[in-house]
Amino acid sequence: MDVLVLMQEPVLPGCFLRARAIGLMPMIDQGEKDDKIIAVCADDPEYRHYTNIDQLPPHRLAEIRRFFEEYKKNENKEVAVDEFLPPNTAAEAIQYSMDLYAEYILQTLRK
Repeated sequence: MDVLVLMQEPVLPGCFLRARAIGLMPMIDQGEKDDKIIAVCADDPEYRHYTNIDQLPPHRLAEIRRFFEEYKKNENKEVAVDEFLPPNTAAEAIQYSMDLYAEYILQTLRK
């Protein structure tokens, strides 16, 4: 599951931080579903008050959309981004991903 966490400070890969999902960006990457969770750092003074993707400035949403539409063009890959969805949709996607992972773990333990 891919999560874009909005915050002021840079972080290193693999670090832990508290984040709150504020929306979901439906995306198709090379014909396959590849949704992105949009979140804010729960401890960042600039972003922690956001609870819904609609609260972000329109320009920030345009920047996010543009990044994901453009970054794979260098690899000659096609990406389509749909309209941003509310936090409850993000929560459902997170729960679905957790359920898939739990099932995977159970199947692995049974082998």
